[in-house]
Amino acid sequence: MTNTIKTLTGFLLLAAVYNPVFAETEKTQIEKDLSALGVKAGGAFDQGFGITAQFDNNINAFIGNDGVSADYILKQGPLDLDVVVNWYVGVGGAINWSDHGRNNSNDNSYSVRVPLGVSLPLATGWDVYGQAAPDLAFIDRHDDNDNDVEFGVDFALGVRYGF
Repeated sequence: MTNTIKTLTGFLLLAAVYNPVFAETEKTQIEKDLSALGVKAGGAFDQGFGITAQFDNNINAFIGNDGVSADYILKQGPLDLDVVVNWYVGVGGAINWSDHGRNNSNDNSYSVRVPLGVSLPLATGWDVYGQAAPDLAFIDRHDDNDNDVEFGVDFALGVRYGF
C-alpha cells in the first residue's frame, strides 16, 4: 500500500470514529463558531493529497503537497435525481509547484480554472464531492526561458465535515 492510500484510509477511519452519528456529543465552542461561519473542512485529492475547506457554501479552498487552489462558486443547485446530489460551477485559480516537470525540474504553473462539480451529503454534517476543473495554465520553467501556456483539466475528490 502506498503512503497516500494509508493516509486516506487513516483519515476515513478517523472520520468514521469521530462522526456524530455514532456518538452524539455537545459541540465545542470552536465547532459552534465554525458552524456560525459556515465552515466545512476535510481531506481531498486535488493538487496532490491535502486539506480542503469550504466557507459559506460558496468558496472552496485547498492546500496540498502539489499546490494550492481557491474557487468561488457562481451557481449551484440540486440535481433532479432520486438521491440528494448537488451540482456547482465556479471560477478560480491554482498554483502548482513541480508541475509539468521535465527531467525532474521544479517547474511551477499558475492556472485560471472553471470547476464543475457535484457534492453528495453523507451522514449528518458530512459530504463527499468530486469535480473537474478545465484550466489555462501558465507554466514557469525554471531550467530555461521556455515558458508555456497549456490547457488542462484538474480533477478533485474529497470528503468534508461541516461544523
